[in-house]
Amino acid sequence: MARKIELEWPSEEITVVATLLEDEEPELCTLLWENLEEPLKLFCRHPVSTGEEFSAAARPPRHPVKTGVVMGRTKRMFSQIEPGSINYSVHGGYGGLSCYYGPCTEPIMVSGAVVGKVSEAQMPVLIKAGKAVWNAYYMLHEPILMYARRHVE
Repeated sequence: MARKIELEWPSEEITVVATLLEDEEPELCTLLWENLEEPLKLFCRHPVSTGEEFSAAARPPRHPVKTGVVMGRTKRMFSQIEPGSINYSVHGGYGGLSCYYGPCTEPIMVSGAVVGKVSEAQMPVLIKAGKAVWNAYYMLHEPILMYARRHVE
């Protein structure tokens, strides 16, 4: 059975589940799974004008860490990533997740790679989360938290 992760926005009472794409990105999926041994608290930010994508990152470590090589087998531009995709990038420590709830227009390379996919049935919920992040970031100027954890069925 495929491993899954759960993304939750408690302030919005929203939770979505994404299936890990372990055949496409085995190393990065394994690293994410290991890093989710304990749930991660992430702060969301939205690019506002370049599409329906937002990222979430953990608080950086207090002390500098070595970053190393960007991981991921398949490199894509923001504009090439399909809605429902979850991207993981590692920059020392836990890295960050990006959620694509619609098209994105940026023709630049993404750090990391797509490691997960939200089902079509859950897309309306991911879209609701994306709009909530946009609203919190752009309109309210308030932080919005996302928790990432292993999904247990």
